Amino acid sequence: MTNFANVERRHLAALLRRVGPDAPTLCEDWDARDLAIHLVIRDSRPDAVAGMLSPKLPVLGRHAKSVDADYREMSWEKLVDLVERPPLYSPGRWSPIDKRMNTGEFFIHHEDVRRAQPQWHARQLLNDEQKDLWNVLKLMGPALLRKKSESVVLLAGGFGAVRGGKKSARRVELVRGEPSELLLWAFGREEQADVEITQE
Repeated sequence: MTNFANVERRHLAALLRRVGPDAPTLCEDWDARDLAIHLVIRDSRPDAVAGMLSPKLPVLGRHAKSVDADYREMSWEKLVDLVERPPLYSPGRWSPIDKRMNTGEFFIHHEDVRRAQPQWHARQLLNDEQKDLWNVLKLMGPALLRKKSESVVLLAGGFGAVRGGKKSARRVELVRGEPSELLLWAFGREEQADVEITQE
């Protein structure tokens, strides 16, 4: 069975090589280099991940900045090679762990680069790939939606529903789309996700 996380990893690396380090992304102020460094640290430098998550803690924050600076000195080609092929000790090299840890991460960041380009086009995912993304959404959806001021139901035809948001809200926001688009919407890419939103 194909590991969709690894497929997206390879496609993202190919896209990064094509667009170059200064290409825009959908990630706030990040360009392609910023996104690549984020992925490499996440995959390859567990010692720096804590500092990325908690930059205000002095020791951890300084260490994460130092590791980040080292990767900024690396050539673009070598950095993208690390995105595509993490070190042997990385969990990303072990297919079952990679699938659980990286399916959503690499799909979303692949789309972050794709959809920031001027002539991007929608792509058709296989049903098994949509199923993998739905599994990510079922696992992470409630946590991703917890800051919403309304009750939210994500609906994907043939897959089911994920609920989250404010349970006591009077109104319910129904968000319909493919699992891939719902995942992007839940991860904050509301403007770029192809979803239909109605309220009850």
